[in-house]
Amino acid sequence: MDSLRQIFPDSTNQSRPTGDEERKSTANSIQRNLIQKSVDKMTDREVDENLRNLGLSTQGTIYVKRERLREAIVPEPLIDPMQELLNQQNQKKKEPPIQIQNAAEGQLLNIDKTQGGVLILRGKVKLKIKGGELTADSVSIDAQRQEVYAEGGVIYKDGQSKVTGERFLYDIKLNQGVVYNSKLSVYPSFFIGQKLKRLDEKRYLLEMGYFTACNAELPHDTFMAKKILIYDDRSVVAYQITFKVGGTPVFWLPALYNSDTGNGLTTQLGKNNTQGWFWQNSYQWSDPYPNSLFLATGYKARFDVYEKTGQAAQLEMWKLSPNVNYNINLGYANYKNNQITPAYEDRFSNFGVGNVAVTNTVDRGPLVPNTSLPFRNTGIDYDPWWKADLRLNIKSNDFTKDVTRNMQLAYENYSNRQFDYEFGNRYQPSNSLQSLYSFRDVRFGLIKNLLNWSFNYTENRGDLSVSLGMNRTLVYQIQADRYFSAQDTLPVVTIKNSSVVGTVPYFNSPVYWDFTFLSNIQKLYGAPVQSNYPGTSIVDPTGKYKDFVLRTQTSIMGESGLRSPISLGTYASFTPSFYVGATKQTAEFPGAGTAANSPDLDSNKAYVTFLRQQSYQYLRQSHTARFGVPELFLSTTYRRIDAQKAEVKDPVLGNQRQHEAELALESYALNDWDISVRTIRDLRTLSPDYNPGITNMQRWYFTILRVGGFIDFIDGFQTRRPSVLERKRNFYSGIYINNDYIHHTPQNRSLSNNLTISYKMGGFSWPIIRAFRSLEIGGTWYHVYKDNFLDSYRFFFKTDTKITRYSGIELELDSRVTEPWRLTALAQGQFYAYSLTPELYTIQSGTNYDQTTIWEDAVSGTGANGEERRQKTVFNINRFMTTLKLDLHNWEFRLGYSMNLRAFPGGLTGNNQLTFYDQSVYFSVNVMNFNFGDSSSAQAARVRLYRFRKRPLDGTTETVTAGAQ
Repeated sequence: MDSLRQIFPDSTNQSRPTGDEERKSTANSIQRNLIQKSVDKMTDREVDENLRNLGLSTQGTIYVKRERLREAIVPEPLIDPMQELLNQQNQKKKEPPIQIQNAAEGQLLNIDKTQGGVLILRGKVKLKIKGGELTADSVSIDAQRQEVYAEGGVIYKDGQSKVTGERFLYDIKLNQGVVYNSKLSVYPSFFIGQKLKRLDEKRYLLEMGYFTACNAELPHDTFMAKKILIYDDRSVVAYQITFKVGGTPVFWLPALYNSDTGNGLTTQLGKNNTQGWFWQNSYQWSDPYPNSLFLATGYKARFDVYEKTGQAAQLEMWKLSPNVNYNINLGYANYKNNQITPAYEDRFSNFGVGNVAVTNTVDRGPLVPNTSLPFRNTGIDYDPWWKADLRLNIKSNDFTKDVTRNMQLAYENYSNRQFDYEFGNRYQPSNSLQSLYSFRDVRFGLIKNLLNWSFNYTENRGDLSVSLGMNRTLVYQIQADRYFSAQDTLPVVTIKNSSVVGTVPYFNSPVYWDFTFLSNIQKLYGAPVQSNYPGTSIVDPTGKYKDFVLRTQTSIMGESGLRSPISLGTYASFTPSFYVGATKQTAEFPGAGTAANSPDLDSNKAYVTFLRQQSYQYLRQSHTARFGVPELFLSTTYRRIDAQKAEVKDPVLGNQRQHEAELALESYALNDWDISVRTIRDLRTLSPDYNPGITNMQRWYFTILRVGGFIDFIDGFQTRRPSVLERKRNFYSGIYINNDYIHHTPQNRSLSNNLTISYKMGGFSWPIIRAFRSLEIGGTWYHVYKDNFLDSYRFFFKTDTKITRYSGIELELDSRVTEPWRLTALAQGQFYAYSLTPELYTIQSGTNYDQTTIWEDAVSGTGANGEERRQKTVFNINRFMTTLKLDLHNWEFRLGYSMNLRAFPGGLTGNNQLTFYDQSVYFSVNVMNFNFGDSSSAQAARVRLYRFRKRPLDGTTETVTAGAQ
């Protein structure tokens, strides 16, 4: 230490603590470590119970709750007042930048009070350099250059980072160092390179190195990079990446960013019978703590190549924070025009993978422009497509002044409505933790026909709420092949206030004063029109399409009233409300003086009259009464609106615009079951001049009987648990049932019935299957009593099964009845023409009316009754998807097959349909994590979701078995 004082004369050591203080400090440190380990060993329920006992919140994830519990019970370090005073006095003294903790021998060379000297240490040298520790065979400390040079068995530890190498050079003034031929481990990652620089306290730079999550001496897979920046939060930025497996290059990336929340790369290669061969790639990364308020927390980049339909690139960015939230989805495609050639498809050929002929030789227009020659230019034609989708939410809260502000913006635009339809068929991860997957963007016929742009700003101050908004709706027009305006709303003003103004005597129920004001101006559009020839009223068939405004409509409504929820004891409650208000509606027609949209048109005059009938002052009542207990209670609602001083009196309704009573009988006697009967009775008094002959039965609306619930095979009808987090298990097994029966009350007959039954199971393991993560199988039957040909049937099956530790399978099947009339008791040929048989009517109409049953159709589907009957089955697959999964180390391989029923308009007039199966076979490669392997966050998600296993035969017990996933 005397040698260090000669090299660094300006620094002095702090006084060492006494023996008692060292023991107290050591005991305090041991106590803190024991408490931290005890908290880590606690179960989720124990953590919640301890937080409740301490009066702390139990909200948040289990990791946040553990940290909250540690902070509450871990004792503060014991500090002696006198020692604290001495420490404050010693803070003014400079601490030596280097402290020698161990050395076998030392030698001091070139002693000079002005120039300093060089101290050479040998033999298991251990130094403390500011925040890090250095271990080496020999160390040289140069006072003049303020450098430390070490070689031989160099080990440098800085927090959780550990660096090993051959040589070490450290600049004391700059607080930066370099390790040559280094190996850095930031658990559970490993970095190896020629030169590792410590740029500052938060960054490392690795040159000509590679990193891996494999801890083998010779890693199985590595990422080679020219430069790698490593941050203290274990995030990594690398440039010029080459991924190698066993030393063999697999792919190259220009740059890579990864954080502890996990990244993933998915690439899949396959063939689709309408898109041809395709190659799809998606790369997702996250930045959980961006340095800016507006920078995204997650990104996903996609690039796809299709043989028949072109190429597409898409970028998605999202942010989740207390104040700013958004999701941005951008895309650009070089679409390759194609068309389906007339060809017969045998959907059972090629092992069930049919074929639809698609060609890229299309009509590109006249061969000789500006002429009437019939020659057409045919060949390959490209069309640029783009899309933009933005969802933005900005909010602020000032709880001291009880003020909240919220702004929402939504914008979506597509140059072609089929962008997502053509370039959305992919199976991709939807979470940054690559252990979690879900189906997204599956190609099932979604075509964007409507676009919605909206803006809304809301500010709440106490009981007052003010909202200002605007929106635009656009609809796709086939004639013009682009979107046109359908409706504009500007502005929408909403002012609401709800305040407590008193209480009801005796019942002590609060009385609320409500005030509402609504105002909006709407511009409605009709079908777009083409421009006329200049100076004429003749439509130019080659002219551009433009928006056609039908009318501008203004609506204003304001009302004020009182309401009070009154409790009439344990078994009854009554909520009366009375409001007075006024409404005004007007319309203007911009086509004055033109025949296309003149206010003098009879239809426009009738509409103006209708709006004047809807402009009046009114008294509105709405009273709700409830009687009974949860096992069975009656709910009634009485509604009435009396219009006064209407601009034009309604000749039928008079002053009563609404007068009805809604009755409902409900029961929640059983756990997880909902049973209700609901109907509405019309009480309006019609004008004597209007006599439609309405009977009392015709005054009733439809009666709806709903029965729905879940039959739990494990818990039965026991009391419902408070929440999912407090359950003792996360496996389930039972039957889900939902039935809606609608009775046509005016005609006193059954109208329809919609029944869904499915069996749901998950979280179990069987002797030959490691785990059923989820399983659902069921069907839906929609039955129309009078018109059986409108019946609809659907059967579905979906499962995610883990067969072994490294393999699994996912299946999804959706089957529908395409010709339901063939299952009815009465042949539709007889229904429409009783003098003909179904066979003759089938020949005349061209529609198959051959009757069959469910069982006959199932046998025909197997081919037992011949290929012709097999092609004409009633039950057909609407969507089918299967995926075989193989999880190896940090890689996941998937072999998938999908089949979706598609239809195109056909025929000369487009009134027929070409129906076929759009099929894809693909192989996906998913890089589960680039550098952290099974990091803490990924492990936590897996453990939380698949924490328990259970044998089906043990389903009635409460014991659980923890299983490592």
